Amino acid sequence: MTIEIDEEIISQVLINLLKNAFEALYQTENPKVELTGLYTGNSIIVQVTDNGPGIIPEAIQRIFVPFFTTKKTGSGIGLALSLQIMQMHNGSLSVESELDVKTVFTLRF
Repeated sequence: MTIEIDEEIISQVLINLLKNAFEALYQTENPKVELTGLYTGNSIIVQVTDNGPGIIPEAIQRIFVPFFTTKKTGSGIGLALSLQIMQMHNGSLSVESELDVKTVFTLRF
């Protein structure tokens, strides 16, 4: 299966997600980031997973809202823009997080 995307723009989404994952691991013992891709029969899925502290449930509700951030130095633009880019590509961007276990961002095309 192939998908038609703007490679440079989708690369920016992945760079943003990977940068966020690495930043989340700053004080994590045995830090780990995984980038996986799979084909489910009707979708191509790319996931960025980290084993950092996770995202609290209250923040999950707002994580894609422009200018909302949980970082001290963040602007709150990256995830909002990433979501918009995915929607422009007829895709989706979602997140699941289990505190102190893992956070998974999923791009679905």
